Amino acid sequence: MRMSEPAQSPRYQLLVDHLGTGLTLSYLALVAIGMFHSVLGYRHFGINILDYAEASDFLLAPFRDPMVMVVTVLPAVLAWAYLRFFERYAMRTRERRRAAGKALAWWESSEATLERTKPFMPLLAVGMAMLWVFVSANSYQRILAVQAMRGDGHNVLVELADGTRDGGTPRRPLVMIGATSRYFIFFRTADWRTEVMPTDNVLRILPEGTLPPRSVSRRERSWKLLDARPLPQNGMDSTLGR
Repeated sequence: MRMSEPAQSPRYQLLVDHLGTGLTLSYLALVAIGMFHSVLGYRHFGINILDYAEASDFLLAPFRDPMVMVVTVLPAVLAWAYLRFFERYAMRTRERRRAAGKALAWWESSEATLERTKPFMPLLAVGMAMLWVFVSANSYQRILAVQAMRGDGHNVLVELADGTRDGGTPRRPLVMIGATSRYFIFFRTADWRTEVMPTDNVLRILPEGTLPPRSVSRRERSWKLLDARPLPQNGMDSTLGR
């Protein structure tokens, strides 16, 4: 006789039957979270990013800054898993106490109370999730804004199409705070103002001043290894163009 397969929960079966739809909605939720982070982040610099961005600029928002997902999504998932575990543990404890004939404890809710509050739990979960997204996004983006305004952000040297270069000064650097498909957005620590520059006006951006410390410490060793390499057979040094 074939053993009967264990029954799957309705939620699991719903997920299996609509896996494609679930993945699409999950990705759209991540895009919305990344977009919300961008709106709050640029608000600290006095601009509305929606005036300069297009819809395609937000499609990669979940992957542009992985810390956005770590700060917002990961704690929410861990909190949800903890609440689910606590709910199941409380249910098993309540069933054991009823089976043992014990009275309702002060910390337990009656069955009638659980039934009355059950319809409101999804709304409460959604409200808590939205509140957490706002609090985490606002806090994280404020930290990034403070770092940029202190000159500890993505400091760059910009070469414009007319040949001029602009990177601020060592004490008052030019900080790149973001970009869209049509604009670069900078913060000038010397003038304490935000500047939006069309991409057509920028020839190139040199982020040499923002190399990580490990990369800078690796520079001399890398140069020695490159200089020790034998030249090509024809004697030409392609790095120097001769």
